[in-house]
Amino acid sequence: MTLVVARVEDHRLAIAADTLITAQGAPLPISAWALKSICLPGSICVSYSGSPELATKAFQQFRERYPQGAKFADTVAFFEASSADTNNDYIVAFAVPPKLVTVRDGRRTAGLSKTHWIGDKDAFNRFRQYEQQRGRQYEHGRALNAALFADEMTGSPASDLYSIMRNLVLDRQVSSVGGFVTVLSNRDVGFRFSVYSDVLLDWPMELGEGRVLQLADKFDLRATNENDRYSISQISSGYYNMNAVAFYVLKGRLLVAFCEVSGGGTTCITFNNIEPHQIAATLDERLGFPFHAMCLVMSAREGSSASISRENPETGVAMSLYCEVNTMHLGKSRV
Repeated sequence: MTLVVARVEDHRLAIAADTLITAQGAPLPISAWALKSICLPGSICVSYSGSPELATKAFQQFRERYPQGAKFADTVAFFEASSADTNNDYIVAFAVPPKLVTVRDGRRTAGLSKTHWIGDKDAFNRFRQYEQQRGRQYEHGRALNAALFADEMTGSPASDLYSIMRNLVLDRQVSSVGGFVTVLSNRDVGFRFSVYSDVLLDWPMELGEGRVLQLADKFDLRATNENDRYSISQISSGYYNMNAVAFYVLKGRLLVAFCEVSGGGTTCITFNNIEPHQIAATLDERLGFPFHAMCLVMSAREGSSASISRENPETGVAMSLYCEVNTMHLGKSRV
């Protein structure tokens, strides 16, 4: 199964999806995982739920029929016809101006919601539960996450969608959604995968399991034991509208790349024992083209954290992070 959630906030659009592929309800190995959001001609990104093979066929047909892209009505009609033929569902995202269209059962769905979704209904209901409970920490007494987005446009919903999807992927009661969380957002010339680093930190020892962490509290967040140097980072290509993205698991030195192959499908490639400084060169060499990796790998290191000086010593949640590698030339990070 699948869950894809897309949202428009003012002039900014973001799409979050899992990468897990299942067969007969059972998860397939990581080598079978796939991208579920594909950029197509005309600065559109189409996400699917259903058969990856049938979605690939539809994307190829769209490229052949509309090599330069198509008008809005023609694009929607094409994927309505494909949905009717294949039983796949689609979210069609337009970059400029930002707009979302959901196609289910061969028909464009009505509604004015800024949030669109396709996939497992139970998983989306769980997504909404997590969203409604924002402000609580779901890792009470164990750990908490800090997701840093390196170059998102002001007002982008990418960070919010990712933060909720991450909890869903980690939820063992939701077996239909899993793998990595891909996040794309629109720019003025199309779509590009976001650059983020999701860091794991210790739950504050001073805070009991029954309390909720507030930004007005005074805590210095650190990482020890299993949380030490644990982070997952999404690595974007330096190109727009490219169906290629990579993930790096710092603790395991695991690099995972998804890219489109001849015929229109996507493949998943894993690289073991890759040090942070080897990420860009490894992707360039193995993918066969200059990937121009846009990468920010952050971590919380045991022993490198120290008390944070505050102007007001009574308040402020602070964290000490170490930059493992940064290939970004411009931009600021946001938590």
